[in-house]
Amino acid sequence: MKSKFITEHDLATLANICRVAAERFKDHEAEFRKLAAAPPTPETKSLLPTGDAALRLADQFALQAGEAAAFASLFDRSEPFTIRHSRAEAED
Repeated sequence: MKSKFITEHDLATLANICRVAAERFKDHEAEFRKLAAAPPTPETKSLLPTGDAALRLADQFALQAGEAAAFASLFDRSEPFTIRHSRAEAED
């Protein structure tokens, strides 16, 4: 099993990465919700998902925004934590 010591600098970098990702995911969510609500036009229908497909993507981006924000909060607190990978546990 691999191990890495995470420094305060690493935690700050990870928190910033997660905050930016959460913001982007929220922006994408908003755009796909607009697409879901708007009547499809020939231009948007051929290039972008609309209706239920856009709504499913918006929901996925909302979920990812929440997960990224939770990771940013974890890294910001700088409390000790362990990351376990389910595949690694299965190999033990």
